[in-house]
Amino acid sequence: MIMLVFLRKILRLTVTWLWLPLMGIITIYYHIFGGSYWKKVLIISHCARKWGKGITNIMGIEIKVHGDVEQADGVLIVSNHCGYLDILVEAATFPIRFAPKNDIRKWPFLGWYLGLSMPIWVKRESKQQSVNVMEACRDTLLHGINTLIYPEGTSTDGEHGILPFKSTAFEAVCRQDIPILPVVIAYHPVPDGFKLCWIGNDRLLPHFWRVIGYRKIVAEIHILPKVYPQGENRKELAVRVHDLMEEKYNQIKSKITKQGELV
Repeated sequence: MIMLVFLRKILRLTVTWLWLPLMGIITIYYHIFGGSYWKKVLIISHCARKWGKGITNIMGIEIKVHGDVEQADGVLIVSNHCGYLDILVEAATFPIRFAPKNDIRKWPFLGWYLGLSMPIWVKRESKQQSVNVMEACRDTLLHGINTLIYPEGTSTDGEHGILPFKSTAFEAVCRQDIPILPVVIAYHPVPDGFKLCWIGNDRLLPHFWRVIGYRKIVAEIHILPKVYPQGENRKELAVRVHDLMEEKYNQIKSKITKQGELV
């Protein structure tokens, strides 16, 4: 059994390291020949979806989608955050432009690789940088390109509700006819009880090495109806979306817990 898990890990790593350069080459091609800036961003958002589908298939992640994916047509996708697996699952589900924390930019290889997707690097060191992020999100949405944000500002253990939302990114849709698409993501427990959420002081590589050994990981992604601004300021809008998502989150966690008790 131990040998089987080890071989599974090696196989998945090998295929992943073949898949990443292939998608990287395709993305670089569109950087060069994709046309105007916004056309490139749009095309590469669809490349990100192919990248996500490939990685989740390689890793044995089964994605159960609840709701209408076609609602994602130039929307601000707002999601709860349980770690790096969310990025893979949501990239496999929607064509998106990422908005990752600027710290990731410094990661060896992965920071550069993510940079190929033309993300909006999120910096919170100053008010002006927050304004720049908001304006970049707004411009992206006005060009009909989905933008993904994690307004909790950090990943959680996925067990104790959704943290209060930081409201800066919500300014991008206030007083605009741009909808928000709330998305709630949750993971089914794995047999040995290992926490799939990557949080706190967990080291990335040991966590990833453990994750790729499971035969299958089940992720549920629940797409709620679009939310339109109703004249609220960004903080009021953030609270409204948070409360809708937390209500759904509690329903999902209750259902998953009951299913686990029946197995």
